[in-house]
Amino acid sequence: MIIVGAGVGGLTAAALLVKAGCRVLVLDRNPHPGGTAYVYKRKGFTFPMGPLGFGTPSVVIKNLQSLDGEDLKLSPIQYRIKAFDLDIPISHPFPKMIEELIKLFPTEDETIKNFFRNMEEIVSAMNDPDMDPNHSILGKAMSESAMEYLSGLVKDWRLRRVLGSIGTQEPYSSLPLLSAMWNLISNQGIWYPVGGMRSLCDRMVQAVSGHRANRDKFGEIKLGTEVEEVRIERGRVLGVILRNGAKIDSAAVISNADYKNTFLKLIDSKFVSDEWYRAVMRARQTSSNLQLCLGVDANGVDLSSFKEADRIIYRRNQADLSGQIDWSAEEIHPEALVCQELEVSLLSKNDRKLGPEGTEIIVIRTEAEHFHFSRFRPTWRKRIPEYQAYKMRLGRALIQEVENLIPGLGRAILVMDIATPLTFEEQGGRSGGAVAGWSWNYEDGSDYRPRELVRTPIQGFYMAGYQAFSALFMGGIPTAMESGRRAARAVLQGDGPVENIMIPVTE
Repeated sequence: MIIVGAGVGGLTAAALLVKAGCRVLVLDRNPHPGGTAYVYKRKGFTFPMGPLGFGTPSVVIKNLQSLDGEDLKLSPIQYRIKAFDLDIPISHPFPKMIEELIKLFPTEDETIKNFFRNMEEIVSAMNDPDMDPNHSILGKAMSESAMEYLSGLVKDWRLRRVLGSIGTQEPYSSLPLLSAMWNLISNQGIWYPVGGMRSLCDRMVQAVSGHRANRDKFGEIKLGTEVEEVRIERGRVLGVILRNGAKIDSAAVISNADYKNTFLKLIDSKFVSDEWYRAVMRARQTSSNLQLCLGVDANGVDLSSFKEADRIIYRRNQADLSGQIDWSAEEIHPEALVCQELEVSLLSKNDRKLGPEGTEIIVIRTEAEHFHFSRFRPTWRKRIPEYQAYKMRLGRALIQEVENLIPGLGRAILVMDIATPLTFEEQGGRSGGAVAGWSWNYEDGSDYRPRELVRTPIQGFYMAGYQAFSALFMGGIPTAMESGRRAARAVLQGDGPVENIMIPVTE
């Protein structure tokens, strides 16, 4: 049994298959396990590659306990929105959220109550979508976008953005997805694993290669080993070919790479239908991020903004909201970039062991488009000389803007690392650097329940990871874990190929 990719989904599948007595080989081109859920070090600081926490903790706990029987200790993450002269806590259950928002928007009290009543109704319906009247409730919810719904409900443009994006953007998703995200951040909460994201990955690695039933090497993980091609003959998987030319046979293969990397790079297009190939090629994904990881002197910064928050969704009070950044331009003006929504995280508040004593770790993220940065890469993992200076200009502009939130930040920086969409693509294996799977936009084919995308048109070939469902209703880490569990089950049951194209594609 071969698994391509040692991300969360791949490791979950591998551990469950080892536990079932299968011989499993996990191959990953990176020198570390865990995909973007892992961490990296810079001068004594430990920085994140991807997620800073996760929702739906019950799914994560259940899957980990099924691997090693151990519990998982978690600490809650508190979010606030600081934008448009507003300061809004959003990590509260719906009743408390209603109370907080009515304080800020007293003339919209009935609107706020109706909104969260509708969110609760949709969340409840999604728990049993096939039962009447839930099917009717969800069908109605899918008949209009969140933008259409809120435009007819909310008068204050600031409230429309807060309710419609759980941030500062205009609403863009479907109502079911919006309700799922509100349920995650408010009712269920976002959580950080005690010991950090690395400990989560290391625990899954141990479940694969250190399993007590593993005396005969039932599970093995080979890092720094890149798969060049998935071998297929007559509609059935045969194994893989490594970049060094070596062939490894296997009657079943799970790909923990995303759909585009899998079907546009690892598999020859002749082995799938034209319709399938075009669907994968046309399917839209979320955008990427520009990320700054900062190690700072704790005595040099004012962190009072984080007294009641771990993560702050920030936007300049006087930001120009009239237009969007033209990412097709050769360069983005730093002033335009800093007017976007920023997520600013005091990560060291959740984990004091990430940096030396007397320091803090701050992570700044904002949306960025992959194609804008692609001109800086002549070949894979190579950059033209202008790249470093350009990303430093953008990074410095973000730091200067965040000083409105964290006074003294610029002077207190001890270590700085900047990641662009190219980094997320190359280090995280995410096509286009996409950070949250398939597109969340309403017009790109939203569902009121996630469709499972584990099975493929090829016998014995399965998918795992954050794109193995059509939407991240549970959040990234839980979705990846659940996909790994279902991929392992599909292998053990010998589930056959699929014919229908279930990938979310805009018609």
